[in-house]
Amino acid sequence: MKLKILLIDDEISILETLEMFFTEKGHQVMKAETGETGFALFRDQLPDIVIIDIHLPDGNGLEILSRIHNEGHLAKVIMITAYHDMATTIEAMKSGAFDYIHKPLDVDLIEDAIQRVTSILEAEQEEKTFGLPQSKDFNPNLIIGNSDQMRKIFKTIGLACQKRTTVLIQGETGTGKEVVARAIHRNSIAANEPFVTLDCSSVVTNLIESELFGHVEGAFTGANRTQKGKIELAGNGTLFLDEIGELAYEVQGKLLGFLQRHEYMRVGGQETLKSNCRIIAATNRDLFNMVNQHEFRRDLFYRLRVVIIQLPPLRERLSDIDDLVDYFLQKINLRLNTEVLHFQAGVLERLKVHQWPGNVRELENVLIEAVVQTRGSVLLLNDIDKILRKYRQTEESDSSIRSLVSIEKEHIKNTLDALNWRRTEAAQRLEISLPTLRSKIQKYNIKPPDGCSFH
Repeated sequence: MKLKILLIDDEISILETLEMFFTEKGHQVMKAETGETGFALFRDQLPDIVIIDIHLPDGNGLEILSRIHNEGHLAKVIMITAYHDMATTIEAMKSGAFDYIHKPLDVDLIEDAIQRVTSILEAEQEEKTFGLPQSKDFNPNLIIGNSDQMRKIFKTIGLACQKRTTVLIQGETGTGKEVVARAIHRNSIAANEPFVTLDCSSVVTNLIESELFGHVEGAFTGANRTQKGKIELAGNGTLFLDEIGELAYEVQGKLLGFLQRHEYMRVGGQETLKSNCRIIAATNRDLFNMVNQHEFRRDLFYRLRVVIIQLPPLRERLSDIDDLVDYFLQKINLRLNTEVLHFQAGVLERLKVHQWPGNVRELENVLIEAVVQTRGSVLLLNDIDKILRKYRQTEESDSSIRSLVSIEKEHIKNTLDALNWRRTEAAQRLEISLPTLRSKIQKYNIKPPDGCSFH
């Protein structure tokens, strides 16, 4: 892609070197030795990239940066300087500089910055865009998903909203258990009542009973006043017990008693209190196995599982990533006041071959990090890839050593699923022949997801 590049620097040798470098790459180059001359050229030529020295004979390059941004032309400005002070670097990036490069100039860093600009401009010209919604149009309470698994869950949520029965939501960390609990509450007849949460894993064992049922003054050391518990605070609404599998065994019996009678006493109290709050519990643990290991009460387990919602991990519903990315980017733009409106070709495909051990929450965090690092309106494939590789390294350092066979099988299946089982394209991505890919599919007994046809 041919670019128009404006150079503003009072060092003739740098101007000539950069002019020669960019001209050989096929770009159109303009140059100026002062800030005022450079700004006049900018207004006349409207370049794609401006490279400005911080210290100019007639002023500060940061002032020219500010004036360029005030013009409204979306040029990418790269600041260069011989000074390595922190304050100037921070000020340049805060003021909207695309990059900040120190002298003596490293050609590789310059070329990398130009390549990033090229990728952004090319992506902005593609049709892989989505509109930035107005805040009134964005619904932060949606559960995103068009996969068969999520459609079944939506039906179950609809049924659970009609009755005030207990609900048990199961799923790995980050699958959105609290989001589902809030959706059930929000669509129930108790929508205007409180929604109260208690993370059973975050409260020490000797205080969990007090958190749940409350306590009276003098019940234990430090109990200087009567305190309402979460059940009482929930009133006629919903109490969401997150990580119910971490609830102390001795407290499980008292919770069971409340579920059976809707009565309880504060810790240290004698008065029997009543509550009609609904209990929705969630866990990322296998409660059935915990029951068999005598770590969770069987009677409480069956009392909780009147309605069960099993949330699938993100790796089992990769077809939802397109909609999830669109949704999260809208959410992030509104929260951070950014305008990331485009993503480079290949971004969605790259996201679909990641394993997502942190599930939907991890996807949102990856996109937040990418948006924060983005210098413009485009999510670049290279940036996404760097973030995902960093996540992958963290995951691998936290996991046990795996065999090459299991890694290869997993990678081949993820690639096939991401490409909707277009085997010719998958073989190209994997850099193996199509017969080799067929052989490995048979060897590892890799099956396509339901509804997916071979290509």
